[in-house]
Amino acid sequence: MEENKETAPKGHSAESSLAVEPLTEEPPAPTRQLSGFLWVLVIVSTVSSVFLFSLDNTIMANIRPSIVNSLGHIELLPWISVAYPMGQVGTSLLWGSLYRQFNNKWLFCSAMLVFEVGSAVIGSAQNMNSLIVGRVIAGIGGVGAYVGTTNIISAMTVPVERARYLSYIGMAWSLGTLLGPIIGGAFSDSSATWRWAFYINICLGGAAAPACLFLVPSFTPDSPYTITQRIKRFDYLGSLLVMGAVACLIMVLSFGGAVWAWDSGKMITLYVVGAVLWIAFAIQQTWSILTVERIFPAELVASWEMCIFFTHQATGFGNILVTIWTLPLLFQFIYDDSTLRSGCFVLAVAIAAVFAAGAGGALLPKFPVYMLWFVIANAFMILGSSLLTTITSTTPRSVVCGYGVLHLFGGGIVVQLPFAVAQIKAGRSATRSVTAFLVFSQNLGSLLSIGIATSIFVNESTARIAQILPNLPRAAVQASMAGAGASVVQSLPEGDKAKVLGIVAKTIGQVFFLNVASAALAFVTALAMKRERLDFTKK
Repeated sequence: MEENKETAPKGHSAESSLAVEPLTEEPPAPTRQLSGFLWVLVIVSTVSSVFLFSLDNTIMANIRPSIVNSLGHIELLPWISVAYPMGQVGTSLLWGSLYRQFNNKWLFCSAMLVFEVGSAVIGSAQNMNSLIVGRVIAGIGGVGAYVGTTNIISAMTVPVERARYLSYIGMAWSLGTLLGPIIGGAFSDSSATWRWAFYINICLGGAAAPACLFLVPSFTPDSPYTITQRIKRFDYLGSLLVMGAVACLIMVLSFGGAVWAWDSGKMITLYVVGAVLWIAFAIQQTWSILTVERIFPAELVASWEMCIFFTHQATGFGNILVTIWTLPLLFQFIYDDSTLRSGCFVLAVAIAAVFAAGAGGALLPKFPVYMLWFVIANAFMILGSSLLTTITSTTPRSVVCGYGVLHLFGGGIVVQLPFAVAQIKAGRSATRSVTAFLVFSQNLGSLLSIGIATSIFVNESTARIAQILPNLPRAAVQASMAGAGASVVQSLPEGDKAKVLGIVAKTIGQVFFLNVASAALAFVTALAMKRERLDFTKK
């Protein structure tokens, strides 16, 4: 298929001409190369990669006990949760930079191949170390496919329809995130074993591969440089700094208190090294040290509204992930649900997010005052998460589900909205820069939210249980809270069990205060947005 070259105004690179006030001479608007059934195939095949990527975000929620039983080494359990986001967040800016310089179609196909290789390594792992390596590889490929899907769909659509098609990405992400615990639990409880929770990625990815290879058009950003010159201009120093900084941040959030004491030498080393790397990265990106093509689109930070979109992308995704991660814990501990049953209840609750994501994308062109969408979405999230902080061990399941619906409905509205609004406001020449900017925000927000939520739940619940049941092995309690299963709690005498469940419910309620705080921050920043209509006719 003929390659489609995108051009930037003379004298400006595609990524430097982004100003939030777009230049008067923008490149010609993208034209649809496909329609009808072939167009549907392209959308389904590309968006399905987002479904698989998000599926692996939560698929571990219910299969960690089975993995520990199969591979042993429970002391490495925290690394299972760390590895996937480490690959994601550490390389999301790297992928964004690559998509701004090279052929988007083949980068997308390469990312999917990396993701499939990672899935194969996980599924065939004979020890915990191999599984952890596979999770890192899958995270690297998955985030590359996510960035690619957003760029490809943005390039193939015109502004008036872009919000609707980008909302399909949000719907796929929400659905995959919701189905992860269910699919993982179903395979874990069956004769297929937990390994097929990852082999299924290879089957589904293979089914979508022909459409990706033969139907997806090629989009290469225009550049005056040869491929060799672009490789030499790449920001290698920035890539290394952000990868190291992200690795330190993830280890601090995941291991602090659970594996190493907060004041231990190892943790202090992580604090210092992480802080130095983040500061060095900020300085290097601000002054373009040893690079001319910064990996982070720092020029977007000059726009206060782009910073607001960055905030909303981080808090919106973080809110959804924390809720979907926390509700299965509540159902399994308090209501003694199986992994599959708890996943089904979470799915029933979170359908609200899928519906809201689709509705928001479809209705935005008809109600284009975007500030109102952000205000309404965060109001729902504040209300729902505030109610979730009040749950106890005796709260009826129906009440918990109702609170969850309110919260996730708001999260669904905002899940992909920053992409649609920011891309239109910045102009088409800045699409890839905006995508890299917001994908990094999304992954960083998700990492921080899940990391802090996990730390609160595991450390607080373990400490409180140890106070009332000092004879119960602390390591067993900590492993149970970290995801090794609720069997330790369920096997306690009724009196002790009731006390422990009360602590678990109270701690889960405290976790939702994190959602209240982040949604409140987003609500306040939404009020600072411009009261204007999006111009969908802008080319």
